[in-house]
Amino acid sequence: MIFDRPTSSELIKAVMDFLDTKIKDELPPHLAFKLRITNNVLGMVQREIDQGEALQQEVYDAMQNLMHSDELTTKKLSELIKDGKIDLKDEDLKDLLAILSKNKIAVDNPNYSTYKKLIK
Repeated sequence: MIFDRPTSSELIKAVMDFLDTKIKDELPPHLAFKLRITNNVLGMVQREIDQGEALQQEVYDAMQNLMHSDELTTKKLSELIKDGKIDLKDEDLKDLLAILSKNKIAVDNPNYSTYKKLIK
């Protein structure tokens, strides 16, 4: 990477910490709630920066294993399922959907109890 420190992830974390420790208590409840939403979004962006490539590669590998195609997208997957080219009972499809769901939750909200069960 051509950029040194602070990294994008570190900058996002610094903004989140500032908002949470310096700003949150000065806001009326309705704005504090909006700040919480903002921090959740920033957390998602930070997790995508930190883990996105690895999570995406895991999904692509599972897609390639199932689809054997150059077009590895969820749109293409849904078309193959709709056209009956992939059976809903296919174990590789079930594995792919589990990986896709787990990886999306890893970015969206890794504090979900279901996610914690999946990674054990």
